[in-house]
Amino acid sequence: MAFVDVIKGLLGKAGEELAAQPGFDFQADSHGLNFYLPKAAFVALQEGRGSTLQKVQLITLRMLEEQGLANPLPNGFMVLEADLAGLEAEQADLLRLPPRLPGSFAAQISGRTGNSSFRVALHLKMTDGNAPFTRKGPLLYLTSTEAYRLTPAELMGLLAWEHHQELQPEQRGEAANLRLMAELQTAARSGMRIDLSHFERLDVVVPQNIGVVATRLPDGSLLLCPSLGNGTTPDQLEKRWSQLDMGANDGVLRIDNRVVLLDPQKMAAIKEVLSNKRIPADKVAEFLTTPSAFLDAALVNLDMGFSIRVAGIGKLQHMDFGDQDTQKSDWFALDKRPASAAIILKLVQTPEELARLQEVYASAKEQGATSLTFAGQLIDVSNPEQVDKHIQKVQEAFEGATVAPVVEPDEPDEVKETVSVLLRDADDIHQGLLRKAGEAKPFREPDWDAYARQPFPHQREGVEWMMKLLGAAIQDDHANLYRLQGALLADDMGLGKTYMSLVTVGEYLAQQKAIHKSQKPILVVAPLSLLENWEDEVDHTFKSIPFRDIVVLQAGRDLNRFRVKGAERESVQVASLADEDGQMDGEAIRYALTIGPEAGAQRLDMDRRLVLTTYQTLRDYQFSMCMIDWGMVIFDEAQNIKNPNALQTQAAKGLKADFKLLATGTPVENSLGDFWCLMHTAQPGVLGGWSQFRDNWIKPILHAPEDERDAVRRKVGAELRDAVGIFMLRRVKEDQLKGLPSKTIHSGVAQPTGGLLVHTPQLSRGMKGIQLKAYDAILSDFRELRATEDMRGTALMALSQLREISLHPRLREETQLMTNTAKDAREVMAESGKLTVLLELLDQIRQKHEKVILFMVTKRLQRLLKLWLDQIYSLNVAIINGDTAAVAKKADILTRKQLITAFEAKPDFNLIIMSPVAAGVGLTVVGANHVVHLERHWNPAKEAQASDRVYRIGQTKEVHIHLPAVLHPQYDSFDVHLDRLLRGKLMLKDAVVTPEAVSENEMIQSLGL
Repeated sequence: MAFVDVIKGLLGKAGEELAAQPGFDFQADSHGLNFYLPKAAFVALQEGRGSTLQKVQLITLRMLEEQGLANPLPNGFMVLEADLAGLEAEQADLLRLPPRLPGSFAAQISGRTGNSSFRVALHLKMTDGNAPFTRKGPLLYLTSTEAYRLTPAELMGLLAWEHHQELQPEQRGEAANLRLMAELQTAARSGMRIDLSHFERLDVVVPQNIGVVATRLPDGSLLLCPSLGNGTTPDQLEKRWSQLDMGANDGVLRIDNRVVLLDPQKMAAIKEVLSNKRIPADKVAEFLTTPSAFLDAALVNLDMGFSIRVAGIGKLQHMDFGDQDTQKSDWFALDKRPASAAIILKLVQTPEELARLQEVYASAKEQGATSLTFAGQLIDVSNPEQVDKHIQKVQEAFEGATVAPVVEPDEPDEVKETVSVLLRDADDIHQGLLRKAGEAKPFREPDWDAYARQPFPHQREGVEWMMKLLGAAIQDDHANLYRLQGALLADDMGLGKTYMSLVTVGEYLAQQKAIHKSQKPILVVAPLSLLENWEDEVDHTFKSIPFRDIVVLQAGRDLNRFRVKGAERESVQVASLADEDGQMDGEAIRYALTIGPEAGAQRLDMDRRLVLTTYQTLRDYQFSMCMIDWGMVIFDEAQNIKNPNALQTQAAKGLKADFKLLATGTPVENSLGDFWCLMHTAQPGVLGGWSQFRDNWIKPILHAPEDERDAVRRKVGAELRDAVGIFMLRRVKEDQLKGLPSKTIHSGVAQPTGGLLVHTPQLSRGMKGIQLKAYDAILSDFRELRATEDMRGTALMALSQLREISLHPRLREETQLMTNTAKDAREVMAESGKLTVLLELLDQIRQKHEKVILFMVTKRLQRLLKLWLDQIYSLNVAIINGDTAAVAKKADILTRKQLITAFEAKPDFNLIIMSPVAAGVGLTVVGANHVVHLERHWNPAKEAQASDRVYRIGQTKEVHIHLPAVLHPQYDSFDVHLDRLLRGKLMLKDAVVTPEAVSENEMIQSLGL
């Protein structure tokens, strides 16, 4: 199928118009695809001249470049094969790439895996039979014109197969042959459609390290056995060591249907254990105390132990937090729009109800009514034929009803269980914690001359608070579950939590050095977008950096340096290896990072090292991270560990450290349960276990009458602050930074008297034209569907459509909305009431020569607005979303922070487009003083975080936050309902709770379904 036909089929009439326009050509090579234009055409396109297709392709390719996925060429871009294979379908369509492969592969295997004659031939099976193929980069060619784009799994499998095909006969040993089968199995599990014949039943594994299992014999001696970390027992292994050629560098073990590949390092470790197999009885105590005196710790993984809080490793048990209380809201104007007569099929459940309905209906017909109310539901009866038809269906169902046969339930599907560190829970409130903390004193006077920046008064106070608790924690008994061990820095955004944390780390290391104690490594866990910010803050905070070095433990940076070769993520564990109590044998645990003294110079946990990582990396390598003895652990944007059922939260609680500092400007996002979880991580015992916390602080709010609930919330907030006492420091910006200019939040939706938002009517516009027509069509469709559909899924889909139409009624017709001139761009934007408001607002901001951030989530809208606003204001608008690089990977790729620097450096009016999720934390953009939330986030805490990117230390202009809205002429619109729901979740500043989020469950409850 030709590329033009693909685009036409995907995009219909718009696709036909698009396919007719000139776009980038591309050519496949062995590495990927080169997208190019003639040099003159490429220069013209960069100057704003070119076809609509070329312009949107250029935007798409530049967004890929910002992600580090495209490399610029003199007249185009080069994208690697792996990145193209994983490209989103929407982006692939815009670049006119071929469709996915419709066929599947079959492996024809000949020879034994132990022989060099072993071969694997791959055949491509299409609907009309087998087809020959060739691969160029991410494309599979069947002919010179018929091509398909490979998936990541297909590319993985084909690359492994091609590599094996290129091996010389002497290189095709059993290990290489089995490795090919393992890689093909992995590709199949990842989605490659391939028939591996009898090898489907073979499980090929590569051990991450070799440990040791000790069995005590009757005479008191110990028998040592190498452990492969995959659950194989010593008895199973004892019978199979003879399979290994002890003179060879590598080896292969067959254990039932499992094949274990051993590289030279693993073979050396096995030989080390087997050569020291017996520990005499009189040496057992010495061996248990110092195993490294008997075995080479550089080869064999020896247990280093977890923190006092870790009880073991096993299946994670879910914690039930109960339902949330949510008011009902008529999002679809159902009270004003009668339901279809088809809803009778759902409302009438008994013959008695049918009789009552018939009576009500007969009365309505006599009165000439077009609607009636039954079972609390307004029903459209304007079409008597439809009503009679549905009543007849219900009547026939009752008349034909019989006793249904008893059907045995199907066997439940196998539930994938999660393996994590298991915690010794601090279920009780330890009354002595507050007393011990209150008596603590700072362990030293900060040497402020050692720092490049002098603190504000509130920052000096914050450092002294941290040092007081840190000093007490260092001295407390580390073997006591209820020891002093952490705190929550809940300062408002923009007060310098990063600076205060780094100063405290510097003082901790200096004190450890002064008293001749180990300067343990420091761990910072933060969202990906903040890692670069932490690196920069180190340079700006210290005159002389106290760290040995800085390691960014993240893919694309330093993670591969410290990963055990061939190791998978530790979160990929085998739950079946857990015993009946849910725990795993320590020998079955796989560690994927090079830690401990046996790792030598490659160990991650070097003294004085600053390790920066993300919550996802902590989750994926939690067992290794929990083994390390950290000095201080800092959790930046700690609301990321608010969920006690998340693996990253379990890992955070299990980390071993002298002191844990949780830093967040939003200590609660969803409920008071978030605050409990954060404090339970920072200082277990101060609020007790979940059941105690729920009884003491949650239930009083839930059981309070609606008109008293705000007062009860304030009372509970005050009680919680008293309960945590010194373990939390909470200051708000307005109280601490007296020099900050004013901040005003303007809303296009009318606000209640005394609210925090200012109603600004100019920020709202009524729907009209195609926007009103599209919006009403969704309401009507929902009214019809709710008669027969599962309303939960239907309602959420309809809400998503209403949200989209509120932005622009033709947002899904992206190709038809691409414009060539500023005049055309303004006309297309005028189809939306909200975008009309946006243009008026931007024109006003331009007249003031000020800068603005536009926040929105939808990527399609981000791309279109960049195109339109570039044309209208002659700008090159940057987009920062989840695809934009957070950490520098290549010198020519701009990161989020660099894009912001360029945005602020431009004099006069400028604007930038951001996602509130990707750019909502950590970044400072004080060059702008206007924020527009074009698409509001469901979570008001994230919305506030995003807004406060401009309201921080260094801001000199008055800050304005704009919340535009589009209104319906008859009913409350989507924007009105969302504003009401988010406003209802906001807590007063004197409560410990900051804005709550809106969960999907709460959204469903608010619909009244």
